[in-house]
Amino acid sequence: MTFPPLKEGIFVERVNRFVCSVNLGGSIKMALLRNTGRLRELLVPGAKVYLKERRSGKYDCEVVLVKSEKSLVCVDSHMAPMILEEYIRERGIPWRAESIKREPKVGRSRFDLLLDGKVLVETKSVNLVRDRIALFPDAPTERGKKHVEDLIELSSSFLPAVVFIVQREDAEIFSPNYETDHEFGRILERFHSIGFPVKAYLCRVSLYEIRIWKEIPVVFNMSFRR
Repeated sequence: MTFPPLKEGIFVERVNRFVCSVNLGGSIKMALLRNTGRLRELLVPGAKVYLKERRSGKYDCEVVLVKSEKSLVCVDSHMAPMILEEYIRERGIPWRAESIKREPKVGRSRFDLLLDGKVLVETKSVNLVRDRIALFPDAPTERGKKHVEDLIELSSSFLPAVVFIVQREDAEIFSPNYETDHEFGRILERFHSIGFPVKAYLCRVSLYEIRIWKEIPVVFNMSFRR
């Protein structure tokens, strides 16, 4: 996925879950943030951020990237299903698909992708990396837990799958973040133990685009639990 032209700014503070203030060319502006995670390791005062212009809505700019020590990080969580869809269309990985439906409503939930009317995919945007380990979630997620539970319930009619899109370059493996949300880790383990796909993909990120780079191992490790 290519980005529109981005402007460099400096992060000032997070006003609420969806808005932060940034220094853009010497002026303090309010910017939209499409991410409900905590992002505490990334959104620190003085961090470089890269923003795109918005032509409608309350805010005229939106945070797309944050510069961490080791990688640019895409913090727009809405991009995860689009990044995966592009990869499937271009590479036929991890599934070949003749048709891709976005945001299908099945049962009591809306999911991200439905491939050929058979493979029901929920994607999760991953921004947190510690010691080369990509972790999700970085805040408790009842919604994420519910999605996995619903996928299990729908497995008699669909092949369910959960795909984690690590929107940065500096991870080697992925693990559920048991420390932050033990229950999400446990339901994801159950999903995996039944035999349903749980995959994680690392992205290449530049000021111009974000694309899936490679698959990384998903590890369910007792040492992360409390």
